[in-house]
Amino acid sequence: MSTLSGRTQDALRQYPNCKEISRYHSARTGTGPARRATADAYDHSGPAASKTNRVNSTHRQIAVIGGGLSGICSAYFLAAKGYEVAVIERRAHVAEEATLGDTGLLAPGAAMPLTLPGAMATFACRFEDEPRVLLASGTDFGRRRWMRATRQAQQHHFAQNKLRLSRLSAYGQSLTLQLQAHYNLDNENGSGVFHLLRQPAEAARMEAMQEAARQCEFKHQVLDAAAIRALEPAFSSEAKLAGAIYYPDDQAGNCVLFAKQMRNAAQALGVSFHFDSRVTAVSAEFGGRVALQIDSPHLAAQMRVDAVVVAAGMGSAELLRPLDTDLPLRALQSYSALVPVKNPDDAPNMALYDDSYKVAMTRLGGRIRISGLLGFVPPSQTLPPKALRNLLKIAGDYYPNAANYNQAHFWSNTIALLPHGLPLVGPTRQGNVFVNVGHGATGWAASVGSARLLADMVGGEETEIPVEGLQPRHVLA
Repeated sequence: MSTLSGRTQDALRQYPNCKEISRYHSARTGTGPARRATADAYDHSGPAASKTNRVNSTHRQIAVIGGGLSGICSAYFLAAKGYEVAVIERRAHVAEEATLGDTGLLAPGAAMPLTLPGAMATFACRFEDEPRVLLASGTDFGRRRWMRATRQAQQHHFAQNKLRLSRLSAYGQSLTLQLQAHYNLDNENGSGVFHLLRQPAEAARMEAMQEAARQCEFKHQVLDAAAIRALEPAFSSEAKLAGAIYYPDDQAGNCVLFAKQMRNAAQALGVSFHFDSRVTAVSAEFGGRVALQIDSPHLAAQMRVDAVVVAAGMGSAELLRPLDTDLPLRALQSYSALVPVKNPDDAPNMALYDDSYKVAMTRLGGRIRISGLLGFVPPSQTLPPKALRNLLKIAGDYYPNAANYNQAHFWSNTIALLPHGLPLVGPTRQGNVFVNVGHGATGWAASVGSARLLADMVGGEETEIPVEGLQPRHVLA
């Protein structure tokens, strides 16, 4: 195992059981009596299994539906506990949908539950050249109801949800750093994130944001534009802000690279990956097993397993609806641009998150990634011109001379969100059908944390952090 950085050592002190990652790996990849003795400690049917774990010892074969970051990490942590795991992904490779649009923020301080402008301000976005939210034309009553639920959560539960998401993301960041150190993974991580607020209504939430930082013991500092420039000299003096918070221990990096590396780690633990395969139905069978109907060129039309984890983004809602689990997921479009650095001295060294536009700007070596912007519009091969203009406008507002913005490469992704903007993780009403969805475009840390929580729940073990407000029974009630 590689030497751990000071930041990772801090993570292990905060969550001491994260150190079990290396023990998991040794148990699964070692040989001889040492492997068997250690593996028994994590094998729920082995001689070292506790009575609590034996309750779920029948969950030996588990299918994970979805090959994004949350599905990959769920499979990894389950395999590390001794389960036989198969990941079923409809695309040809991992991390080709929502994960591909992740902002790259590994940032518990800047992690935010979903917030939206007021109803009238949102409606006005339809007619603006630089809207904070993209809206499709026409009347959509489902969208209106979903937005109303989001604003109610924003008005009544923002502080509580912010704390829950920050705690989960801190846990996930700790796990991610330890995984990167244990496997000596290449990464493009950089430290320090500026959370920028353009509107007074956004700045009014700063007290709740700072309180969450205090409770989670995050280092943070309230700044103005001049103070930001003292830390980041290339930051534009023209930027107009209503408020800003700096989190020195928040990070940003390459989420897609991490997902692919974790696929390799999961395969080393015995996880099998099946691509170009679509699960069309999930049904509970008499006797406690779960049947999957599969459309695949290389898998049987039906697969029976002891438990299933649904981590299929928007596809999760369709799969779970027949099982009396109605997820209030909404499909939103997220947009990204990758641009080459033009002037290194004028380019950012730290990441930023613009709360108004939900856009992050991160440095990846000689490139800059600009990602986010919520679009309540259907997916399309042609990206909306307003989305492209907005991404480049936001980058130009803060770092106008940093990159060759006219050489930008654009793409879009569909992300699945719940009204309160928190992920949903845990068992459904069918005890052996689990869900892990709703992490959003800034959900790297939350995805990893949720995956570990889910593995503990599948095993009937106590989780390291509270899960109140994250489980289906809490949210769907």
